[in-house]
Amino acid sequence: MTYRNKAIKQRQYIDYQNELRDEIRGVEWPFGDDQVEFYIVAGFSNRAADLDNVIKPLFDTYQGIFEEFNDNKVYHAELHKTIVRKGREFLFVRVGRVDPTKIKEGETHSEQAEQLFETETDTSS
Repeated sequence: MTYRNKAIKQRQYIDYQNELRDEIRGVEWPFGDDQVEFYIVAGFSNRAADLDNVIKPLFDTYQGIFEEFNDNKVYHAELHKTIVRKGREFLFVRVGRVDPTKIKEGETHSEQAEQLFETETDTSS
């Protein structure tokens, strides 16, 4: 939400961040500057809830809690949405060092994309 070009955090967003902060207060960030991956399962009671609305607030909150965490160190994230009864909503988060096979997989996709760009350039000449 914005007002006169100023970003204003919605009350619900702030409550979410505060609740998450309280939940993981006192936990140390064990990964230093290493690349990390997230595994996230979000239990929603509303089928219309968007899964992508979970990730940004989660990363922002982690940055507010863990001085060493920066979301530019997230190299892989796996997100799952499940539907639960009202009042049973949850967010399960597991963080770990990124598996080297995931980095290799990303590099392979990058190489494939590069080949597509080269093919586009070759045919448009």
